[in-house]
Amino acid sequence: MSAVFLHVGQCGNQIGKAFWKKTSQDKAVHEGHTFIHHDGKQRSVHVDSEPKVVQKACKGLKIRDGNIVSGKRGRGTNWALGYHGLKKTGEDHILEDTANQVRKEIERCDMYSGCIMMHSLTGGTGSGLGSRLCEAMREEYPMNHLISCTVAPCLTGESPLQNYNALLTLSYLQRNTDCVVLTYNDDVLGKLQRKMESVSFDAMNTSIASALGGVFLPTDTMTPKIGPSIGMEPWEMIRSVCPLPANKFVQVHHIAKRQLSWAGLQKQMSQGIRRHDSKGNVFGSIGNVVIARGDSTETFYPQMTQGLEKKFRKSFNTVSWNPFPIDIWTAKTNSIGPKDTASITVASNSESIVEYLETVYERSRVKFAAKAYLHWYNKYGVTNEEFEEAFDVVEDIIQNYKSAFS
Repeated sequence: MSAVFLHVGQCGNQIGKAFWKKTSQDKAVHEGHTFIHHDGKQRSVHVDSEPKVVQKACKGLKIRDGNIVSGKRGRGTNWALGYHGLKKTGEDHILEDTANQVRKEIERCDMYSGCIMMHSLTGGTGSGLGSRLCEAMREEYPMNHLISCTVAPCLTGESPLQNYNALLTLSYLQRNTDCVVLTYNDDVLGKLQRKMESVSFDAMNTSIASALGGVFLPTDTMTPKIGPSIGMEPWEMIRSVCPLPANKFVQVHHIAKRQLSWAGLQKQMSQGIRRHDSKGNVFGSIGNVVIARGDSTETFYPQMTQGLEKKFRKSFNTVSWNPFPIDIWTAKTNSIGPKDTASITVASNSESIVEYLETVYERSRVKFAAKAYLHWYNKYGVTNEEFEEAFDVVEDIIQNYKSAFS
């Protein structure tokens, strides 16, 4: 049950590079051929509007010839330009070329299960072209899974268009994907600043890639007793964490340490996540998957049944109406590293998404009412009516989450 990865824009390709470095170290990935083809090539397509960025990000990776697609100029951090393309200069080929390479990669799969796309929530290429590609994938492959792994910028970001871009992207992801794994740059930066004085982009990309690998890479729990991994992890994550189709936003928390007990790892994770909103209310969660890697002595599951699961339930404040709010997966090895560490990764469908959505919605509303920067979107084909539709979709997401926890 193979997956095809689609890396879009500078953010998607840089995270992709870190992700594939970790993936290539996993023996089960090579044995199962769900992420990597029998010839050793990645099942991935890489696209950006500028050739230099994508070529640099893909250097050293085992990518098939033709699976790197690029345009000739950037998208100016403008969702409209990324979505509609450069029609006047005849550079619309980037969408068709990407779709063609994805189709070829899917045809190489013994059994295609779905696509995992990595991209930025607000960059011109990652948000605009990413939204268009999500739409195209849903139209072309309506019965297959589609997961978006997207990164939100710091709330104090420099671009005046970032909230508009986020609003439009969120509306398209809600309409076209099965699951959105949303990572906040602010959270990643804060986590790393507690460990090091100076945080590089490489360190941030590696941190995000480790978290994604913690969920997507093979586990013993999801692997048949006879034979190699069949790559069920991404799709089982959707089933476990997103039981309600309208509530599909997931956050991933990851911690890896040497010489710490499972209880110690759980305690450190609990201390490191933000559990309350600005008013002091505790965030709830609809569904969670807890993945333990490096469980060579197979002690994690027994400890979960002996009280550790209750601590996870308390930390993530699981809803009462879900009879199975936590799924447990384990793997004897921890290929996402560092070496000789054990790790815990939690994919959580959390109420905390509401706070971010409301911020994007309210900031965009203020600018929209003042007609600020709208000409940059109208110029490239986005109408004010499309903005109103995006506002409606995001408002519905907010209300759906509030209803799930009321």
